[in-house]
Amino acid sequence: MFGPKIYELSLVKNYVSHWGLAEACRELIQNALDSDSPFVYAFEKSDDETYSLHLTSEFAKLSPQTLLLGATSKADSKDAIGSFGEGYKIALLVLTRMGYDVDMLNGDVLWKPRFRFNRQFGEELLAIEESQSPVRGNKGLTFVVHGLSGADIEQVKASCIRMQDHIGAIRMTSYGDILMERPGELYVGGLLICKTELKYGYNIKPEFIRLERDRQTVADWDLKSITKEMWFETKEFDQIAELVQAGAEDVEYVKYGCPEMVKEACYQLFRKSNPDALVAGSQTELKEMIRRGLTKTVYVNGGMHYAVSNAPSYVKETRQLVAVQSPTECLRQWLSANRSEMRSKSIEAFKDLITTSIGWKA
Repeated sequence: MFGPKIYELSLVKNYVSHWGLAEACRELIQNALDSDSPFVYAFEKSDDETYSLHLTSEFAKLSPQTLLLGATSKADSKDAIGSFGEGYKIALLVLTRMGYDVDMLNGDVLWKPRFRFNRQFGEELLAIEESQSPVRGNKGLTFVVHGLSGADIEQVKASCIRMQDHIGAIRMTSYGDILMERPGELYVGGLLICKTELKYGYNIKPEFIRLERDRQTVADWDLKSITKEMWFETKEFDQIAELVQAGAEDVEYVKYGCPEMVKEACYQLFRKSNPDALVAGSQTELKEMIRRGLTKTVYVNGGMHYAVSNAPSYVKETRQLVAVQSPTECLRQWLSANRSEMRSKSIEAFKDLITTSIGWKA
């Protein structure tokens, strides 16, 4: 004689209107991955030829308080987990808005998301209907998304690398994995974040990279700093040198520092095709070196220039040439090579130093 208990949330129907199936399922998958339970999932085919996605966290249970915005299941209860926050509520909203039927088997109760019109606000808000669970003795938490097509399933699988049958060759590092056969794909904690211009794919551990609030973008500096370190850790120096020479964004930040072995590998690679040449890091530097009679000079990209010009073998090899230059010429050459990385005040101060150096003894 009594209807289901209703929990009304302050989430309007069109909230995060740019989210779709992949984003919503990604949130539910992330909760399952982050929980203390084993990652358990299944795709089950229904009589109507559609599929349902089952995501189970065996040791989890959500209290009604987690339905409050800003609240999570970080409670004192030992059978609650701390990974179910705002994301799962938004996922329920998006899936319901898209017309998917969703069940939450939450311990001994069943939660179902619905939209209810709120007269006070004049808006349709997300609500959770609570009733007795149809599964006897259920102790864990299972999200079930019904009505998925075959294309939907492929989209969901693409969002989580642990759901994919073929990952291809990888290079394991302490920062995560380099995905040798997945060009440009960026995963964090096993979840697809975005496509990038990187030569290889990466699955980075969450503790090493910060995602933007939409969880679909990452700061360029953070990403390239990590991918550089991942490659250094492989110790595959010849391959790293080839990436640097090709100007691959994966190792673009080699110009901000790299191991001596990387510098030497870049030097050896440069010497194979340029036996007697010097390196220039800009067209201005190239013209200046040629003007001084150093006609066997080759322009190379910033990362390669940094690595080769700082390689111990190259420094030793060119030391005599540098020694015969005047201090003023050395300073001018250095400014030409590095002024793009300097602030305007530093450039002006360095120009004053060059003026002062005229007349110094070599």
